Amino acid sequence: MKKKTLATAAILSGILIGFASVTAIDLACKKRPPKNKDKDPLDDENLSWLDIQDFENLEITSQDGLKLKAKLLKAPRDTNKVLIAVHGYRSYNLKEYAYYIKFYHDLGFNILLPDNRAHGESEGTYIGFGWLDRLDCIQWIYKMKEYFNKDLQIVLHGISMGSATVLMASGEELPSDVKCIISDCGFTSVLEEFEHELKLAHIPPALILPTATLLSKKRVGYSFKEASTIDQVKKSKTPTLFIHGDQDDFVPTYMVYDLYNACGADKDLLIVEGAGHAQSYLVAQELCEKTIIDFMNQYIKE
Repeated sequence: MKKKTLATAAILSGILIGFASVTAIDLACKKRPPKNKDKDPLDDENLSWLDIQDFENLEITSQDGLKLKAKLLKAPRDTNKVLIAVHGYRSYNLKEYAYYIKFYHDLGFNILLPDNRAHGESEGTYIGFGWLDRLDCIQWIYKMKEYFNKDLQIVLHGISMGSATVLMASGEELPSDVKCIISDCGFTSVLEEFEHELKLAHIPPALILPTATLLSKKRVGYSFKEASTIDQVKKSKTPTLFIHGDQDDFVPTYMVYDLYNACGADKDLLIVEGAGHAQSYLVAQELCEKTIIDFMNQYIKE
């Protein structure tokens, strides 16, 4: 009788852990409306400027059949300079880059702003956390080559999950048009980021992550275990500027040091004092702009 009770308890525990793991996957990965963020002090000025810009709507079909959308803002003068700006978790293109677009526009870039899969106007049920998005990002690169029909100078800029996206893309074979990457507060791997978030919520990672990882391939189309930013940057040949706030508690600051040290390409690092997650530009706008310009000038020709 005791053995039967223990066996029943073990089965029930397994079911509960499995249910909790599936629930955790859905909570983290399913498409939802954008998160509300505190109003940024630069929003009014930049949103007013954005309202009068002439954006062109573009579309690609992902390798797994999703219609992905983007907005293109052309440079004020003819140029081969293109910025591809990749937004973060549960955000969307214009929301994430409201205060960056004018900066890059004034520098003379054509600016492509994709909505990641399962975000904004793009299709998709599950969020790619950079891993599936890296392939989408590469498709957008080739879309820009097709659209402009000439040799380009492309800069990839990503914030948060968007940073992980462009860094993960850097480990793939990229066309020579991609000249450099600006990575703002990216995580080292999906598993390590999930582990950090579970600890913040006082949930033992060992209770959820092993089962969630086993289920993730079937549930969301990729294994959490394979989605490693740090493994990708080891293979990168693309010069990369890493930016991170020293007060980031969402993607902890130690991750940028791990990424920087692992990166196999030319690289630079900017740690912004007093900046939380994705707040470096807001805290130190002039410093960020100068650092970005100085870095890009090494690889982008006028």
